Amino acid sequence: MRIMGGGMVIDYNQGLIAEKYEKTKDFPVRSRIEAYSFLKHVGDVEGRKVLDVACGCGDFTRVLRRAGASPMVGLDISEKMIGLAREEEEREPLGIEYIVADARSVVPQQDFDVAVAAYLLMYAQDRDELGRMCRGLACRVKSGGRFVTITTNPDLYSFERVPNYRKYGFEIELAESVFDGAPITLTAILDDSSLAIVNYYLPIAAYESAFRDAGFRDFTVHMPELSPAPTADDEGDYWDDYLNYPPAVVMECIRD
Repeated sequence: MRIMGGGMVIDYNQGLIAEKYEKTKDFPVRSRIEAYSFLKHVGDVEGRKVLDVACGCGDFTRVLRRAGASPMVGLDISEKMIGLAREEEEREPLGIEYIVADARSVVPQQDFDVAVAAYLLMYAQDRDELGRMCRGLACRVKSGGRFVTITTNPDLYSFERVPNYRKYGFEIELAESVFDGAPITLTAILDDSSLAIVNYYLPIAAYESAFRDAGFRDFTVHMPELSPAPTADDEGDYWDDYLNYPPAVVMECIRD
């Protein structure tokens, strides 16, 4: 995603960044905790009109389409990401529409029943940009519709300690002190390389305020959960560091 007007965050159109990001989807934590928690709160989408904002290569877009979302639309600012999603649609047609667009753009009011986003809001570098993102979401969701997102946990900066998440496939580095826009650097550890992605801190109260001002209500934050499917990694306390000090949370709200 490229953020305009507030500087460069990360440009998934450049080099092999998109491909490297896709490799992180193979980390067990992505499916066992992140996808499980996110989709649990998205809930039943059968027959619902669903928009996947910042859809990337369309992983969740395809999951939701297979779950019965119709129509299903994926939106991303990265032409390369959308290109990869369209290639997958050509290989396995599901009837998904993919469009290149900025999530912050305000459009004539649309009527999606549900809008979802996996890792979008934490790219906002200040409250103004977060407000623009929320207004961009509000104009796409109908009255009574829902927005659900998984995003980097703002409370990372208030943890008594930030554990070493390396066993889950990534590391996190924080600034020495907390302030609006403080960086949260996540580095994915791949077999042959690494990928550093910079997120930005804003307090939970800033998210609640931005959604309220954009026309949402009933803002709720959910802690991540571990899927019940057993694996060898479930032995002992393997997942405790993630669950006790969650680097990601699920947020949801309802359009007025």
